[in-house]
Amino acid sequence: MPQRMLEYRVRLNATYPNIPVISVVWYVGKAGADDTGEHHEIGGDGHVNLTWRYHVIHLWNMDGEALLALNLPTLAALIGQTRLRDPEPALRQAVQQIVTGTSGRLQELLLIELLTLCTDKEIAAMAEQIVQYDMYGMEESPFILKWIAKGREEGREEGQLTLLLRLLSHRYGPLSTEITVQVEALSPTQMLELADALFDFTSRDELAQWLAREEERRNSRTEEL
Repeated sequence: MPQRMLEYRVRLNATYPNIPVISVVWYVGKAGADDTGEHHEIGGDGHVNLTWRYHVIHLWNMDGEALLALNLPTLAALIGQTRLRDPEPALRQAVQQIVTGTSGRLQELLLIELLTLCTDKEIAAMAEQIVQYDMYGMEESPFILKWIAKGREEGREEGQLTLLLRLLSHRYGPLSTEITVQVEALSPTQMLELADALFDFTSRDELAQWLAREEERRNSRTEEL
């Protein structure tokens, strides 16, 4: 991550030389626990040649109730990764913020994100109960109910796919049917690898090449069997 953030900073400075930039990394799932956001490169003479900094947010160290106080639906979806003093009312507040602050497909995606990021089993079950039965006046979403009905493990994979497609669309715009089908064919492990590789892609062509290589490998393994 430090090397990626340095690369991003160089690109941003080159593209927007007169605009102040604040870089922030949000870590989930205890990733990046040792990242302080301050890094430097030492030359052969022992002197520091380069120093770069960015803000680091470890969600598991954040106060969930304080995050909810900001009343931002997109942040409310992250609540399952934070420290919660009283989980049930916090989860209800998060769902309410998402439901009242968004609508349509965005609402569904944020609720899926909320459910996916609740990795603690008890909190995850509580969140599913709230979303499934306490709909806060919103219309029942077959998409959400299907996610829950499939079970935690299968639902996590579907949520992972949804989030990955959302990330790809945000970066590259509407995805072609071919790319969507290729992404849907990936295994959960490959989806994580793509999410990681995505940070290094500089163009849509690199995404297409990565997917083509994975498809070729998958076909080769099938032929060997």
